[in-house]
Amino acid sequence: MSANWKSVKEDLDWSLNQGEAVKGRTELKEALSKGDHKEMGHVIEAFNLGQRDSHKQANLARCAHEDDKRLYNIGRKLIELKAS
Repeated sequence: MSANWKSVKEDLDWSLNQGEAVKGRTELKEALSKGDHKEMGHVIEAFNLGQRDSHKQANLARCAHEDDKRLYNIGRKLIELKAS
């Protein structure tokens, strides 16, 4: 199964901006604020804190495996930081 980039962007947006009282939101924003896509492990851990849907977790992992820098920059743009 290939990575679904549109879906992962929507899922990250929900975790970062849309969802109410999302567990792990602060940790996710901190990991994305570091400015280094090598923090992807921390991004995945923080995302998984607030996301219980295993399909969404698996898609995030596939996207990270396919292109971790692209995924990291999608997250940074969602919190209004420039791409690293």
